[in-house]
Amino acid sequence: MRTRPVLVSCAVAGVLLLAACSSSKSGSGQAASPSATPATKAQLQTIVLQPADLPAGWKGTPYQADPNDAADQAALLACTGGKDTTADKVAEANSDDYNLDNATISSSANSFKSQSDIDADVATLHSPKLSSCYDQLLKKQLATALPAGATIKSASITITPGSGGGPANVAATGSGTIQISANGQIVPAYVNVAFITGPLIEAEVDAENVGTPVPPAVVSALVAKVAARAAQG
Repeated sequence: MRTRPVLVSCAVAGVLLLAACSSSKSGSGQAASPSATPATKAQLQTIVLQPADLPAGWKGTPYQADPNDAADQAALLACTGGKDTTADKVAEANSDDYNLDNATISSSANSFKSQSDIDADVATLHSPKLSSCYDQLLKKQLATALPAGATIKSASITITPGSGGGPANVAATGSGTIQISANGQIVPAYVNVAFITGPLIEAEVDAENVGTPVPPAVVSALVAKVAARAAQG
């Protein structure tokens, strides 16, 4: 699968800060028409989250690529045995990272050359190995990102194929919980992700927060906005 993992880095300095590197790949059963052409970067930029999509109070900061993205994706694909569709990616767009207190919401969209790329990513989303592979990568990332004295108590992400009650072109959803021990306290953090598809398009919405999950109503509303735009191509 072309899906990049929910890439997480953590720092504990009285508060655990969590940031996701989106731009993962997703896939669903929605097939592109024979006449479909891959979306351009400009078109994809209209699909990802826009400032007006967010409730009041959320502030956007420009997306910054993670230099470890390629290596992390390769590790995930090696673990699942999925097909790497990177070479067929045509364009990519990323939203701002929107922040409110300790919460972050972000999104990405990518276009591909053919429906077979989308189908290959669907197969990986359905892999029984995917959740455990995410767990392995997440723990590895956390181990190198935590400050001195902080330790991982637990970290797990579960990827569930299907829309999870959301729009039909949501291919899979994921949720994770991380517990970090620091300064004598256990600090929980929560991760949610939705993998979305459109005509030769794959998109993702990520949400992270410390203490409690980002409110489900907020996440579902934003997923619905991105899914509706992705479905139109």
